[in-house]
Amino acid sequence: MKKPINGSTLIIVWIALLSPAAILAQSIIKKESLVNATIDANGKLVITPSKASSQHDFDFFEGRWTIHNKKLKARLTGNTEWMEYDGVNDNKKILRGIGHTNNNRSVIDGKPYEGVGLTLFNPTTRLWSIYWASSRNGILDKDNPVVGSFEGAIGSFYAQETFNGKPIIVMARWDKTNPDKAIWSQAFSEDKGKTWEWNWYMYENKVIEDPKEQLKRLLTFDRSIPIPALSFDKDGQLIIKASPTSSHNDFDLLAGKWKMYHKRLKTRLSNNNEWLDMESDDINYGTILNGIGNTDIYFADFDGKPFEGFTLRLFNPDTRLWSLYWVPSNTGILDPPVVGSFDNDIGHFFCKDTYNGKPVIVMFRWDMRDRNHPVWSQAFSPDKGKTWEWNWINVSYRID
Repeated sequence: MKKPINGSTLIIVWIALLSPAAILAQSIIKKESLVNATIDANGKLVITPSKASSQHDFDFFEGRWTIHNKKLKARLTGNTEWMEYDGVNDNKKILRGIGHTNNNRSVIDGKPYEGVGLTLFNPTTRLWSIYWASSRNGILDKDNPVVGSFEGAIGSFYAQETFNGKPIIVMARWDKTNPDKAIWSQAFSEDKGKTWEWNWYMYENKVIEDPKEQLKRLLTFDRSIPIPALSFDKDGQLIIKASPTSSHNDFDLLAGKWKMYHKRLKTRLSNNNEWLDMESDDINYGTILNGIGNTDIYFADFDGKPFEGFTLRLFNPDTRLWSLYWVPSNTGILDPPVVGSFDNDIGHFFCKDTYNGKPVIVMFRWDMRDRNHPVWSQAFSPDKGKTWEWNWINVSYRID
């Protein structure tokens, strides 16, 4: 994380928690050596990567953290008075691992404060650049990030700035010695890096959540995703067309073994609001038929009885539509296929069926936006798609 000069700097460093006495005992002015950085004859910073610099250096940061901040009330004035407050921080890995974005929230002097950090790894230079924007001004410091790399568990990142009209060097330091605790600290130097005034410490604890409870929170029907409008031909049959992005690769990511958490209505289309929780396992065998098919077997216990379900997914290269067939062990009867396609990472699949003797439209939705936790859900419509009742949802996580 990077400092905003106006006082909204975010500093995070991983360490074991320090007692208040230990925090107060830290000196403000220290002699520090520049790490993987020098100042050239023109007074400009020259920053080089460590030999071990890697795009995985910030992997530890992904997730949620609680924060205790300790910040000097005034900088470069000889001030020794600290202010302290707490906050939370959420970090997400992006750009296939070469970036991270984090959201920091706290209350300072009774006012809500929010900051956003953007941390990017350049594979060519092997340097990290850390950008920052805050709710105080909404301006990203895009032209002057702190830049650097990790040397072992310690990361050092630098920028040249002006503070109160004077040129300074800013240093942000990460310590991830303990990957579940941290300090991000910040210092300013007025003498080209000979001495440093440390002005902010941020002590973080990673929030370790029960994966089961964490995944159960994903068991919510995302009503912000529109359900495609249905069309029927003159004979009342569904007209289903493939999306422009429909592909025979759409289900490839499901290959492997998964644990599933479910929530399903006890009864359907009866105005019932009683939900049942259950768990299951799934083995997806990957592609078949030269890549245009996909199969899996689902294992669960229903009412204390072992249950298996078999899915066969087939892609028609001519129509570019998927047909999803299902057969359960309690009947051995192949259900009518639900047919449809993915529009990017959201797939909708439909069929006409009967439920309790009444005609319904069945819809499956696959939400693949989170590639590690795909979500499947099911809804019935008794009125040709005018209204829908969501009756089943599950979220998966990989176990192989």
